[in-house]
Amino acid sequence: MSERRAPVLVIGVGNELRGDDGAGIEVARRVRQLVDPGQIAVLEQHGEALGLIEQWDGYRAALIVDAIGTGAHTGSLRRLDASSEPLPADLRSSTSTHAVGVVETIELARAIGRLPETLVVHGVQGEIFDTGSELSVAVRAAIGPLAEIVRCDAAGLVG
Repeated sequence: MSERRAPVLVIGVGNELRGDDGAGIEVARRVRQLVDPGQIAVLEQHGEALGLIEQWDGYRAALIVDAIGTGAHTGSLRRLDASSEPLPADLRSSTSTHAVGVVETIELARAIGRLPETLVVHGVQGEIFDTGSELSVAVRAAIGPLAEIVRCDAAGLVG
């Protein structure tokens, strides 16, 4: 007998050792405490963003949470539906330390037909991405509200 898989997946992306880049990981940890794991699975992606394609494989809907660096006000939140059209160019200047970032991975998955039916990106504008730094005050303040937004968004996608 196979185990039933939750229909919705939340993935927090980031690197906790690089200040605000750890925001996605922290949001995922908070969301995990708020949801029914039979309905919403929660994972953390610490490594290469290309791993996201395997993580969301088999899920009807996925929500990605990550720090972004678009020049907006630190701590501001952004929600983008990547299901049917490419993500905006301003997100391509990723905060990632990896060769291929989240946006590039999403667009690669789109090109090869490996996106889930619904894919939503939740971003929080970061400020500090230096190795060894902690979350900035503004990003730390945004973590709780963003976790609740992601939880609500994921719950809405379950039905």
